[in-house]
Amino acid sequence: MRLPSAALLGALSKAYSYPGEGIEETVEGLKALEAGGCGECFDDVQQVIEAGRAFATRTDGHLAYTRLFIGSFKMEAPPYASYYLDGEHLLAGKTSAEVRGVYRQFGIELSDDEKAPADHIRYLLAFLGLMARRWEETGAEAFAEAYGDFRDAYVRPWVRSFEGLVDAHADDEFYRRLAALTVKVMER
Repeated sequence: MRLPSAALLGALSKAYSYPGEGIEETVEGLKALEAGGCGECFDDVQQVIEAGRAFATRTDGHLAYTRLFIGSFKMEAPPYASYYLDGEHLLAGKTSAEVRGVYRQFGIELSDDEKAPADHIRYLLAFLGLMARRWEETGAEAFAEAYGDFRDAYVRPWVRSFEGLVDAHADDEFYRRLAALTVKVMER
């Protein structure tokens, strides 16, 4: 199995953080991949970097994020696996509990003060990045299998629908490009 680089997955995970938590750092992380960290994703990474630089200059970036991923009345593009996988567009349901259980199997505990449920795309990508890093470091097939099983169960089935919602509702090219790159990476 060929996995995306842990660095790419880490940068994608960070990019789904609230903008006040360092969009500039995300752009720098993606920029570090320009030297070939993504291979066939090079052009897509370039587009996300350019859009991210523009997004980082916005004074209302937090509003764009909130409207899409948090919502005051309705989230336009819910970033939670449970929304897509549990039916009836519910949050923090069965899928969120299952994901938390998988994290525990690998010694990962999310603190109770985490701002988002365990099945937020940021955490899902961070977990995949951890599996990729462990595979890169050890070459142990168990980590590649864990990566593939987790991706196939908790990310692939809904990431294209998520991209469609982001594309339809985002008022900024950064999130559109980010969602498209996420789909591309998850379908590898």
